[in-house]
Amino acid sequence: MDNKKVNSYGIVGSIYANYIIQSIALIVIMQFSVDISKQLSTDLVGLGYVASGIGIGKILLMFIGGILSDKFGRKPFIYIGMTCYAIFFVGMTFCTNIHIAFFLAMAVGAGNSFLDTGSMPALTECFPGSAGSASVLIKAFISMGTLVLPFIVGFFDTHQIWYGWAFLGFTTYLVINGILLFPKHFPNKDTAISGSTGSGEYFKGTPNFGFEGILLIIMGFTTTATFVIILQWLPAIATHGVNMNDIEAKQLISYYSTASIISVFVTAFIVKRFLKPVFCIIMLPALSALVLILFYFNISPLMCFIAAIGMGFTAAGGVLQLTLVVMQQLFPTRKGLAVGCMYTFSGLSFVVIPLIVPKLAMINVSYAILIDFFIALSSVVLGSIVYYRFTKVIDMKKI
Repeated sequence: MDNKKVNSYGIVGSIYANYIIQSIALIVIMQFSVDISKQLSTDLVGLGYVASGIGIGKILLMFIGGILSDKFGRKPFIYIGMTCYAIFFVGMTFCTNIHIAFFLAMAVGAGNSFLDTGSMPALTECFPGSAGSASVLIKAFISMGTLVLPFIVGFFDTHQIWYGWAFLGFTTYLVINGILLFPKHFPNKDTAISGSTGSGEYFKGTPNFGFEGILLIIMGFTTTATFVIILQWLPAIATHGVNMNDIEAKQLISYYSTASIISVFVTAFIVKRFLKPVFCIIMLPALSALVLILFYFNISPLMCFIAAIGMGFTAAGGVLQLTLVVMQQLFPTRKGLAVGCMYTFSGLSFVVIPLIVPKLAMINVSYAILIDFFIALSSVVLGSIVYYRFTKVIDMKKI
């Protein structure tokens, strides 16, 4: 594709707009739980079964989506992802069968996979000199969706409006965004990521997908697990560890979320102006590990507050996205595969962590903090090895 015709800002604007809807689709079933459970003649357990389809659809299709995105380009998979979301919103509006609803939820997972494997590489290809900043900013738009949806739900509930109009409104949003995106030409799918002053020709050696590639994929799991444990277990640690009341314990997650949103913009600025992403994937997990070990040795109400802000800032502000940028720098012709592999392992953390941490936390809640510390520390070790290999195969002055 002729890069002179590429409208990078228009493409990225549409991608960010899609991520608002993506985050809404991931939680909308439980947000409209009363209406949807009545429609499906089920209870919260049944809705949990329906919502589980999202994770299954995501894990099953992420890897395939990445391979196909590298082969056929980014734009078709962004459209497939948007179509999957539209199928879910329209289908769920009129669905009365819980098993059909489960498959519609799988469409959300599929949409998530295809949107990620099309969008994440496209972002770095549109802005190869600002790949870190462009990728990290996705977190802000994801947060925007989760911030706005409760207000939409509250408005519909207060005015007793049928929830289906919201779902059809989300579908209309997708259609409009799809129309705006349609005439835009995407950059070449093999565009290499560069520094702000560098070029794409930055290799001085040959990266090994079987070594540093695998380490980065494992970091997809460890960087996600680091914030998942705190996100899911900080309120329990606060209530059982320091007898904080339930309301105050749950408010800690608000502090955590606020810190993560602030971190997105701070991190985007830092990687644009001062530090390369390959430094950040060591520094941020190291700071997380520091916060966690201090928390472990001093579980107090004040430290719960500090841990909420500290982990929100260091673990949830875009480390996964920066790790992905590093992998795309190392393997510029396999960016879709990088997204597919890394995000599959990221998704696995949401499956594995709830199976392991509760058993340890039942013995002592502080063990949840300790296992999180070791996971963060493993990210530091993996990131350090990747950095060593990175400097061996890439001219740091050109990236």
